[in-house]
Amino acid sequence: MSDPLQHLFSTICDRRDNPNEQSYTCKLLAGGDNKILKKIGEEAAEVVMACKDDDPDAIASEVADLLYHTLVAMAHHNVDVDAVYQHLEARRR
Repeated sequence: MSDPLQHLFSTICDRRDNPNEQSYTCKLLAGGDNKILKKIGEEAAEVVMACKDDDPDAIASEVADLLYHTLVAMAHHNVDVDAVYQHLEARRR
């Protein structure tokens, strides 16, 4: 599996399906939408601030955090990465 997003998503789904109370991912999933969506909002704001600061490394880091938390939300709602890829592909046309 060479796709980093798919690999991360698989790891998140594994945490969802095999909970470990010490895992940050498991704690997010256990918190449900309220906890997950709050984190997505926080991370999105951090992306905005990094862009306003014109800091490429911070932008990349914050986007990575936003992608991770978005993948957690997707796993929580049983939406696969491939579904997102299909929508992206459809927009290329």
